[in-house]
Amino acid sequence: MQNLVITGLLRKRNRILFLGFFFLSTCSNQQEILGAKWTGDSDFMFITEDEMKMYYATNIPGNSAFIGSFYEVLKAETSIVIDRLEVTNIEFKVRTDGVPFCRIWGQVTKSAEECYLLAYECEPVYSD
Repeated sequence: MQNLVITGLLRKRNRILFLGFFFLSTCSNQQEILGAKWTGDSDFMFITEDEMKMYYATNIPGNSAFIGSFYEVLKAETSIVIDRLEVTNIEFKVRTDGVPFCRIWGQVTKSAEECYLLAYECEPVYSD
């Protein structure tokens, strides 16, 4: 009887140790998202206190963006600058048709509101 109690306590202790180790190892293996890269099209949502305006067919040269960096948002196939974006956050989603996209949020020079670049076929860029 005493052996059964000790064996039960050892199993419980081992289970707790295993779960704790598993939790710590999964937390330590998480990589931080540094930015985003995409292969699809992108559009720019310009937001002010009074209006929201979508600029279709825009791009950031290189089709990648990193948090904390500055980028010129251009009309596609031109050198016309719509605005300059300082990336503050990146939000990843999947459309109902399965296409991954991201919203690259940031401050712009022409508005006090945060605006975003909407990029399709987007995936995160992780730290090493």
